[in-house]
Amino acid sequence: MKKRTCSVVAAIVAAVVFTGCQQPQEAPNQQQGRLLAAQNADLQKQLEARLAEINTLQKKYTQELRLRDQELIRCKVRIDALQQELKKGIDQRVQTITARVLDENAKLRQEIEQLKAQIEKLKAAPAKEGK
Repeated sequence: MKKRTCSVVAAIVAAVVFTGCQQPQEAPNQQQGRLLAAQNADLQKQLEARLAEINTLQKKYTQELRLRDQELIRCKVRIDALQQELKKGIDQRVQTITARVLDENAKLRQEIEQLKAQIEKLKAAPAKEGK
């Protein structure tokens, strides 16, 4: 009986030690839950990284658009200035040509008047010679 008691006590001690050393087994749902939680945390970090990247790209894109808008404004101002210079140059040329044409016209009118006067003189001269 002593032997039997010792063996029962030994079996109980072994069972307690054996169960105490083992880690408790988790239920499959708990393992899946922890795995999903870890995956969720990773996905959340990836999402935050992508959102930060999107924010950075939006800022960069906005800055580039501002620079292009400013360049467009500068180009439009330059085009307007060039058009004004061109118009001014054309106006000056037209005025120069107009002045030359008017001067030439005045000379030609004066010459026409002189020629008319000479014609009248010539018409009047034969009439005097014939009398």
